[in-house]
Amino acid sequence: KNTRVYPEFPTGNGKIDLIIEYAGQIYAIEVKSYTNETGYREGLIQAAEYGEQMTLSEVWLVFFVEYVDEKNRKKYEKAYLDEDTGVTVKPVFVETGN
Repeated sequence: KNTRVYPEFPTGNGKIDLIIEYAGQIYAIEVKSYTNETGYREGLIQAAEYGEQMTLSEVWLVFFVEYVDEKNRKKYEKAYLDEDTGVTVKPVFVETGN
């Protein structure tokens, strides 16, 4: 199956970082560096707004973080349904440390 990847797809008031088109489905990925809980919450809302602009029901939000323990992974890697947009954001943490 053909896969198409589109970086920095324009959404109107910003850009989603990555769009992947595969098997007739569109996947949107927003990438952030995790800084703090406020930035995490802002990232969820921003990703949901991008999803709404693209008429998608879900968006993946990838946070790069040096380290995350299992307790915080379970706390933060939960699907978030944004009530204003109706978009589900699926956060994932990627560890960059050793």
